[in-house]
Amino acid sequence: MDKNKEYKVALVIYTSSLDYDDRIRKEMVSIKKLYPNVKFNIFALYYENKAEEGVTAYGVPYRVYSLKSREKYPSDTHLLAKSWEFFRVVKPELKSFDAIWVADFHVFLFALLLHGKPMLWDLHELPMAIMGKSWGRALFRYIERKMRVIIHANEPRRDYMASLGMVKQSQKHYVLRNYPDFNEIDSDYDETYFKFEKWLGDSKCVYIQGIQGKDRADIESTSAVLEVPELKLIVVGRTNQTLKEQLVAKYGKQTIEERVFFTGMIKQLKTPQYIRKCVMSLVFYKKTEMNNWFCEPNRLFQNVNNGNPVVVGNNPPLKEIVDNYGVGECAGTDGCDQNKITVAIKKVLNNLEEYKRNLEAAKGNWLWGSQETTISRIMEDFLA
Repeated sequence: MDKNKEYKVALVIYTSSLDYDDRIRKEMVSIKKLYPNVKFNIFALYYENKAEEGVTAYGVPYRVYSLKSREKYPSDTHLLAKSWEFFRVVKPELKSFDAIWVADFHVFLFALLLHGKPMLWDLHELPMAIMGKSWGRALFRYIERKMRVIIHANEPRRDYMASLGMVKQSQKHYVLRNYPDFNEIDSDYDETYFKFEKWLGDSKCVYIQGIQGKDRADIESTSAVLEVPELKLIVVGRTNQTLKEQLVAKYGKQTIEERVFFTGMIKQLKTPQYIRKCVMSLVFYKKTEMNNWFCEPNRLFQNVNNGNPVVVGNNPPLKEIVDNYGVGECAGTDGCDQNKITVAIKKVLNNLEEYKRNLEAAKGNWLWGSQETTISRIMEDFLA
């Protein structure tokens, strides 16, 4: 890469919101710091079909598109038609850019159909839609030949793809783990936080984030906490109404109001405000599909970096961290067994000081900034 040259890079992504996409924020902030001569523009499709444009909080211009096909067809149907419209609308915008950064699988048509520019494919998850079929694996290998760089979220996911014969040019494949960046914690405490603080009082609280579905063991993990009378529970992020109804039916409305606090969606940089008020966190991903089984979520690292022990499922990446560093307990279930989760919670609760010592000893092991060398190698290969 010529550091005296300015590079224009287009990043294409399908996401809930750029404000809440913490991985993209961290990537952009790191690249701006290491390579101020690289200028990004983001072309995005949101889960909600809406159009907007502006500049992100981290200083990257963006445009979000509304698609006619998404108005025409119901959600989760005609996905290829919607992807094709997004590709067709955005493609003319990309002519003036020097390189293309394709974020995740949902916008794979850009990786498949664009030619003539340096390209990078940032796989936030396993591309499950094509992994189970021989033609899909062949399609991935074709895209691999076109890419200068392919990024994986952790080693188990990359290794799993390699075991299926999908990694043929290993020198192109990098791992960039979704560690948190705690240099930019939001110091603004809003109304939701103060409401939570008053509700919590002097009680001990368990932190759970991102359990919008059965595959995150939503009812099992919340119920496991409520079986320990001295604990309260904060649920951060989206939750479906079904979970709330199940909890009310099981424990009664008054108990849920007294012992469970739902924040709704909050910005990633505010999550440590709540983590630091809790005594532990739960992280579960049922083995419903391989993305869950090999998941290594940001919120796991956010908690351990803030001194919060974790109770996790027996997924290989999660179990490895708590076993190797003693920063929590593996419950011996993927989340299906509520009783095992409760047992693990009580074990952590009864040995908090030991876990706190282990967390202090491991402090700094899981910070985004520790990967700057990897990010530099990625950018040098991408824009060589």
